Amino acid sequence: MLRKNELLEIKAFLMEMKKEILQNLEEKIKSNDMSEQREIGDIFDDADLEQSREFNLLLTTRERQKLDQIESALSKLETGEYGYCEDCDEAIPVGRLRAMPFATLCVNCKSERESLEGTPSAYVEEKG
Repeated sequence: MLRKNELLEIKAFLMEMKKEILQNLEEKIKSNDMSEQREIGDIFDDADLEQSREFNLLLTTRERQKLDQIESALSKLETGEYGYCEDCDEAIPVGRLRAMPFATLCVNCKSERESLEGTPSAYVEEKG
């Protein structure tokens, strides 16, 4: 079971991660608004811009998934459910939670899932 100071430390880290993601999303939205106002270019400029938009959309999707996981972890912190494996209900070691504060599985259960399902993509992996 996590001590109060460890919970506070992890909560502060989660809040900082959330703040950074929201700032990054805001900057991307602003940069997309600015790109809409650019002058008409040639076909290569348009292709480059479209590729850039697709890449930003992908990053935004990943960031939103990560944000959802952070929100879930913060909610679990408030309800006292934080730090327990969703599969085996055992406490997740504090070292794992410090490395990945939105982890929902202990290392053993995570390894089992990966061996059954294959290695999932980053951030989505903890949702199961």
